[in-house]
Amino acid sequence: MRKLAVCIAVAAVCCLASVQAAEYYTKHSGDKRRAEPEEGMALVYVFRPTTMAYGVKTWTFADDQLIGLSKPKGYYFAQVPPGKRLIWSKAENTSALEVELEAGETYYFKTGIRVGLGKARVKLEQVTAEQTEKFFQKCSYTEPTEDGRQRAAEIAANRKERAEENAAKKAAKK
Repeated sequence: MRKLAVCIAVAAVCCLASVQAAEYYTKHSGDKRRAEPEEGMALVYVFRPTTMAYGVKTWTFADDQLIGLSKPKGYYFAQVPPGKRLIWSKAENTSALEVELEAGETYYFKTGIRVGLGKARVKLEQVTAEQTEKFFQKCSYTEPTEDGRQRAAEIAANRKERAEENAAKKAAKK
């Protein structure tokens, strides 16, 4: 009886987490939306091609501009001003890269999730256009809701400093 009660409690928490996540974004199943860079902008795509850590959302930013957020097998994109930018993702940790974006170019990033002890860790990496073709086949387009945009502004205000520190550590290792 006690095991049944624990299972019911865990299932309720998982359902609640899924409902909360759905308030932050809309996943368009089967939608393989693509874009071209707008004049004077760089286009940034971010993919999350795996189902690892299904209940964990990933949020991705260019400096403090939201690029998008998703759960597994989702992708998103945004027009980003050219120049040196901090591209960073947040799950239960923060992973960041400093990149030089050029107007008229398209850039691709992948967020990988690794399950740790009590935390799912995100790892952001830049990938090639060729690598992303398989991601387009298995991922669906996602876009933030208004609640998602508001939550993203809070995350950017609270976590951007960590992202800058993360990127500086990576640069120092090179």
